[in-house]
Amino acid sequence: MKNRVLSCLLVGIAIAATAHAAPARRADPAYLASIVDEEADPLPRTRAAHERRAVTRPPLAWSGAPTGAPPGPVRAQTEYEASQGLMIRWGAMNSVHTAMVVPITTADPPADVWIVVSGAAQEASARTVLTGAGADPARLHFITAESDSAWIRDYGPRFIDDAGRRSISDHVYNYAAGRPNDDRVPQAVAAQWHEAIYDLPLYHGGGNFHLFRNREAFMTRLIVDDNPGVGEQQIKDSYALHQGLDVTLTDPFPSWYDGTQHIDMWMLPLADEKVLIGQYGPNEGGGVPKTVTDATAALMQSRGYTVYRTTGWNSGGTHYTYTNSMILNQLALVCQFNGYPTENAAAIATFESALPEHEIVPIDCTGIIGLAGAIHCIVMHVPDLVFRNDYD
Repeated sequence: MKNRVLSCLLVGIAIAATAHAAPARRADPAYLASIVDEEADPLPRTRAAHERRAVTRPPLAWSGAPTGAPPGPVRAQTEYEASQGLMIRWGAMNSVHTAMVVPITTADPPADVWIVVSGAAQEASARTVLTGAGADPARLHFITAESDSAWIRDYGPRFIDDAGRRSISDHVYNYAAGRPNDDRVPQAVAAQWHEAIYDLPLYHGGGNFHLFRNREAFMTRLIVDDNPGVGEQQIKDSYALHQGLDVTLTDPFPSWYDGTQHIDMWMLPLADEKVLIGQYGPNEGGGVPKTVTDATAALMQSRGYTVYRTTGWNSGGTHYTYTNSMILNQLALVCQFNGYPTENAAAIATFESALPEHEIVPIDCTGIIGLAGAIHCIVMHVPDLVFRNDYD
């Protein structure tokens, strides 16, 4: 009983300290507006026209030794658990990246950011832009690797706890036929960080994936479509073996409504027993988004989760969503869109209600949402080096 009281007291002190901590630094909007991308026509999160014509796929086990599943106990870490920082890719969407990196590196506690660059010149450019905006230069680190797009959530390294050490579980990027450099980024990280990498023999886009600390994970059946001939149970068994997860598959949105069909476009785990799910009108997407999200919300409630909802909609062929936001330690970076002040304010209020101990940072995603993605799509979490070794 004494330990429980002490634990509660320490938690209370930590929350109180966070509530009174100085807010993270924010980048000047005028400075952000002055940033020029190096890629004038960045690839969308969905397949570009030329990629739709590419039909040849790479083989399913090619990232190098060691292959197969991790030999020991394995655990995938949630995004809302403590993280060392984030990984991003420089070259496109740099103003959005900068708007995120400044508060991330100056928060309480601060976090590190690893930036994938093509070489020394791009590293110097990124460092200049980010430090000029107010990012902490000591928190910036660089990974030299060729890449094709900014959507690192989909192709980047999925880190796991491999018997107490950080390792990488590497799926084959489902767009690898048109973006081979992206698909090789996890291998470059493994080589430069001297970390083990294990092949997960499935075509996959990493944004079609969410998990909780209780090992429940969620994906849409896009992964079934991406792996013809592989049954749902085989997919679930692979994730249990490679990442220690119990996967639930949901129906996807129609591809014409959301070209990614990824679950991170309408769902976001907030905490152990909290989840954010998009809310859609009956006329959106022929009613399918409403059916899918309402059914998932009911499922989550039946499993004991508190469900929060934020509106989602499609306008002019663009799917707007607030669930493609991101939690990193005591920060919650939340999408905002020009022209939708009421929806923006409601989303901020929902995050404040769900995460009262977090600092809520609005991020303008107007310039990138038309490419079928937002905050969550362009980052990959890097877990703490010291794992909890929680395998039970």
